[in-house]
Amino acid sequence: MHIFLTGERGAGKSLAVRRAAVLLHRPCFGFVTCFREENHRASGLYLLPAAEPDLTDEAHLAAEWRDGRLTPLPGRFDTLGAALLREARMHPDGLILMDECGHLEKNAEVFQREILRCLDGDIPVLGALRKGQNWHGFIRKHPKVKIITVTPENRDALPAAIVEALGRTT
Repeated sequence: MHIFLTGERGAGKSLAVRRAAVLLHRPCFGFVTCFREENHRASGLYLLPAAEPDLTDEAHLAAEWRDGRLTPLPGRFDTLGAALLREARMHPDGLILMDECGHLEKNAEVFQREILRCLDGDIPVLGALRKGQNWHGFIRKHPKVKIITVTPENRDALPAAIVEALGRTT
């Protein structure tokens, strides 16, 4: 089984994913995304290896602000993102993180195929889906995927529920 969290911005999807990952006691692979703050403004979006989430360098920059909009760098999800997911599939004792699948990847077909390969596999996937996106319907409809909506009322209990659903290794 794979679990993806969805919900409103700021609901706590990423926080629940990361807390559950710690509780699962599995090595984490896949990707996480983040912004680096500069002068109280969000910088570009970084696509980072889940095992090394502090690599906010140019090689991991996936999108930049252009004309007031966050714009994906050409091919970055299809190269870096796909490579991170291919690497994740090589670790059967691991957990594949996908935090977060948002709007920037809608045209990244290679990246999307790697997501599908992960979902078809047996390594547990734990991810977050940005609400209101059309491109990730294949994730939502996948027979191995369970979607959970994060709310302020359930977010604190979700990490334990995820551990229960995915199983813990010690």
